[in-house]
Amino acid sequence: MDEITLVKGSYLLIRKDLGLEDEICFEDNEKGFDWLEAYLTHQINDLLDHDFNRLLNALYRIDLPEAKVNELLHGSSPDECARNIARAVIAREKQKVVTREQYRSL
Repeated sequence: MDEITLVKGSYLLIRKDLGLEDEICFEDNEKGFDWLEAYLTHQINDLLDHDFNRLLNALYRIDLPEAKVNELLHGSSPDECARNIARAVIAREKQKVVTREQYRSL
């Protein structure tokens, strides 16, 4: 699976789980995981500031372990909290995309 397909699949899962309304075009190859991390960090910062319960519900749907969420929320500096959560979310959603593709190939 190429990177752009993996990024797009991860974004679509994140969009659904976080209830985001943005529709991003992935036709150009400029949108990679660095772009996704920056985009998601911004979205998570907004949720941390304005709708913490929605963020927690989304992290539950994404299937991040509660211990990991607590570690990210309490073990990160305020400046790094959103970025660390974004990285964990991307890693989990990427794992889901790869697993689903593997089962489709069977």
